[in-house]
Formats: sequence, structure tokens, C-alpha cells
Amino acid sequence: MSETPYGFDAAKLRAARSAAGASVPRIARQARVSERAVSLYLAGSRVPRPEVLPRLAAAVGVSPADLCTVEHERLVHLRVWSGRSRATMAEALGMAEETYRLLETTGRLGRAAARFQHHLDCWVLWKDWAAPVYGVTPERLAAATEASREYWPVLRAERFRRIREYDPEFADHLEQMLGEEP
Repeated sequence: MSETPYGFDAAKLRAARSAAGASVPRIARQARVSERAVSLYLAGSRVPRPEVLPRLAAAVGVSPADLCTVEHERLVHLRVWSGRSRATMAEALGMAEETYRLLETTGRLGRAAARFQHHLDCWVLWKDWAAPVYGVTPERLAAATEASREYWPVLRAERFRRIREYDPEFADHLEQMLGEEP
């Protein structure tokens, strides 16, 4: 499962709960989680797993995106808001999990940029063939893909910073091997 933060906002869950007049036991029952888990979500001490978020949102009468705060929707957000783990999204898209991980992380489509649709006897662009899998419009998927592509250098720099903290010697080796700081 992805460790990538997807924007869950406990304050939004509290507000939705209040607006719906939903008790913790009712939310727990409808979301199929423990009352303790709901209490931790409400307190902001725990983030719901991707497959739990849609059930939690339904229990308080909102969409999964309504329980999150993000500056720019990326592919990871659309996946989590659809209630899928990385593995189940990869399967739904008909690709290997590692291939999907790279796509979601970097926003680079590679061979997924278009797919031949035999029943249409033509090639169909990523935004058109994958949008129904995510449950969004092609335009929203295209924007999320572009946002993922633009965010990749930030994510890459953060990962490199963590490597440098943990193992400076290995980070130096990476810099030499790549010819620049990753």
C-alpha cells in the first residue's frame, strides 16, 4: 500500500460528521471499521487506508475528496479517492504494479499513453481509456497526470534528502553515479 500522503483532513471529517449528525458507532458500522479507528480518524491520529476512505465518506454523506485537502490533484489522490490500493488500481488498469507505481509517482505515461481498442479499431489516449477506471472525467485525469509529472522533482528531492540523512555515503555514491543530485 502506498505511503504517499493523500490529503486526508480530520477537520473535514469532523465537519461532515457534525453536518450529518452521525455518531461514532454509526460511522464505524457503516464504514466497517472499529469505533476506535473512527475516533482516531476524527482526532487526526490515524489516516484511513485507501479502501476505507470511500466507506467513511459514505457514512457521513460526502465524497472521498470532500474529506481531503490537496493543492493539486495527483494520480495518487484519484486512486485513493476511488478506494483502491496501488495493486488493485494496477490490476484494474491492466498493468504490472511496479509499472503503475512509476506512472503514479512520476506522471510519465510511457506505453500507457495510448491503448489500442480492438472493438473500436483505433488507438485511444490514456485520459480517455483510463478515466472510467478512476471514475473521473478525461480532463480531470489529464490534469492529475500533469500535476503528478510536475510534482515528481519535489518528491524526488525529498526522497534524496531522506537517503542523505540515513546514509550520506550512499547519497554521495548516487550523486556520482547520476552525475547530479537526484
